Amino acid sequence: MTNHTFSEKIEQFKEEVIRLEDIAGQEVIEQTAARLERLNYTPPVIIPVADFLRLTSKTLLEEIDKILSMPDQEACTLAPDNSQKCQDFRLQFISGQIYYYKQLTLLRGGNPDTWDEVDELYVHD
Repeated sequence: MTNHTFSEKIEQFKEEVIRLEDIAGQEVIEQTAARLERLNYTPPVIIPVADFLRLTSKTLLEEIDKILSMPDQEACTLAPDNSQKCQDFRLQFISGQIYYYKQLTLLRGGNPDTWDEVDELYVHD
């Protein structure tokens, strides 16, 4: 992947986050976070779960920038001498954050199917 392609992908990710409709107010965000914490909900994200559960689209954009500004040694420990692989890791981190954030917005909106998935994974096991 070229630097140009990497930059384009980052822009696509950021545009996707900007388009996400997270209409939940602070009270709903906190209620959802508290409920998920009681379930020990732990999505595989690279920021602390308590912080992740309280993200907004604005703070998710800030997290993307943090991933991009991480030193290579931190972001790319599995491929420290391969800049191409390092970019791939950063894209994977960002993609994962966005995927789980989308799930979080559905939970905040009370989506029954998404809550059923969480209950299946964290309550019924």
